[in-house]
Amino acid sequence: MAIASNIRFYRKREGITQIELAEKLNISIATLRRWEAGETAPNGTRIKELANVFNVAPEDIVTENTGEKPSEVYSGKTENNTGMLIFEGDGTKIELPPTEKGYELFNKLIDNLINKHKN
Repeated sequence: MAIASNIRFYRKREGITQIELAEKLNISIATLRRWEAGETAPNGTRIKELANVFNVAPEDIVTENTGEKPSEVYSGKTENNTGMLIFEGDGTKIELPPTEKGYELFNKLIDNLINKHKN
C-alpha cells in the first residue's frame, strides 16, 4: 500500500520515531503502526497533517512512487499567502475560503484523490 510505505519513508527521512510522529499528530502509537502496516489508512484531514509534518504535498503521501514525483502531477497546498485553501491537479485549480465548509470541501478533494490512486 502506497500510503503505508510513504508514511514510513517520510518519517524515517525526517528522523522521527513512531512515538514522536504519533505525538505530533495527537494519535495513538497503535493507530500509526496500523497505518504503517497498511492495515488502515488516515483520512483526508490526517493526510494533510502528515503532509505538513513532512513538508510535502498531500499527494506525495497517497501516491504510489512510480519514479514520477506525485506533486509534479498534483500540487495540493493547504493555503497560499492570501489564506485561501488551494487544490491544483489535472489542469484544475480550486481556491476555497479557510472556513469550515472550505476545509470540508478540501478534505473531500483529498479523499477523492486517495480513492483515485487506490484503483
